[in-house]
Amino acid sequence: MGRLNKIMLIGNAGNDAELRYTPAGDSVASFNLAVNENYTNREGQQVDQTQWFRISVWGRRSEFIGNYIKKGMQVYAEGRIKSNLYTDNSGETKVSLEVNAYDVQIVQDPQQNPNNQMHTTTQPTNMNPQNQAENLTTPTNTDGDSQSSNEAQQNNPISEPTNEQSSNQDDSLPW
Repeated sequence: MGRLNKIMLIGNAGNDAELRYTPAGDSVASFNLAVNENYTNREGQQVDQTQWFRISVWGRRSEFIGNYIKKGMQVYAEGRIKSNLYTDNSGETKVSLEVNAYDVQIVQDPQQNPNNQMHTTTQPTNMNPQNQAENLTTPTNTDGDSQSSNEAQQNNPISEPTNEQSSNQDDSLPW
């Protein structure tokens, strides 16, 4: 029998992503994601609920996520879910939900993206924290603006879709 642990979420970042390093030098970026749901209950009243998830991204992609995810951005995250028990300040045991994400995309940045254009980071991250001996350097340009547009697009993890990409989208999808 097969096994599947996969979750796909769209919500708003509750904080700027935080980039940390393990003692072994592995990088991890994490942020909180608020996913809102509303429905009408039996009494006909509108009910709004928010679920919070802790999103973690390991490996070289974590450095990009750590630099680009900001509070308020609408974000798509896909990965494996895990629950953790913890004790809050009042001594009560609570459950937190954490997603080890292998795909994170910025759907909308309300500050810099008023035209609803999608920005994406689509390269999957390595899910195994033990195998994080990847190249963790972030491309930089020390020559001012001398980088060609092709080089800049290749080094920039978040880019706007080209007309070719936009025309291939399925308009029947609800998002």
